[in-house]
Amino acid sequence: MTGFTSKILENEQKAGDKLKTARLKKRLSLEDVSKKLQIRLEYLSALEREEYGTLPSGLYGRQFLKEYCRFLSLNFKQIIALTPLNGNKTDENPFSQKILRKHKFLIFPKLVRSLIFITLFLICILYLLIYFRQLISPPNLSVAYPDKNLVTNELIIEVKGKSDPETEIQINNTNIMSAKDGSFSQEIKLKQGLNKLTISAKKKYGEEIIIQRQVLVEENYE
Repeated sequence: MTGFTSKILENEQKAGDKLKTARLKKRLSLEDVSKKLQIRLEYLSALEREEYGTLPSGLYGRQFLKEYCRFLSLNFKQIIALTPLNGNKTDENPFSQKILRKHKFLIFPKLVRSLIFITLFLICILYLLIYFRQLISPPNLSVAYPDKNLVTNELIIEVKGKSDPETEIQINNTNIMSAKDGSFSQEIKLKQGLNKLTISAKKKYGEEIIIQRQVLVEENYE
């Protein structure tokens, strides 16, 4: 009869009492359990005193109880069935939504940083391609005078034109000086008859561009 009464009292024992009884059987203090489980002392105390309102909202309270039961070798489902934490979905869902929002919030800056990095990388690649193309491409070159197939009776003419700045200009394989803006002007001696002028421009690492002019010097019978 005494054993029967003890069994009834054990089944009617509250969740907090079962936790405390199991802990005392292991001869552990709340401080010992708190250090081993890394759970704050006041939360463990709240579980044993069944002060569930002092526990963190959402899944934390259930998780603390689950870890405590596992540590004390108690059946978690049986213990939580004796508490208001059992099946408390109203707390779980908002918590899950908060976690989801926080997760999205953390992902969004990473995505923005990745897009910015990729954009800057593509801009750098595009800049290098444009710079390399300008570096190896032939410079601009225009000849203002003489015109094509010029006929004159002068033995000296002034060749005028313009190219890009810092460009090497040659007339008939002879280097000539150019201004800072790329313009150039040079007197050239001609001979009677057909004269061929070859004007070329070339950057240091780029291709050469060539313009040719023909000047016919007629004999002066005066």
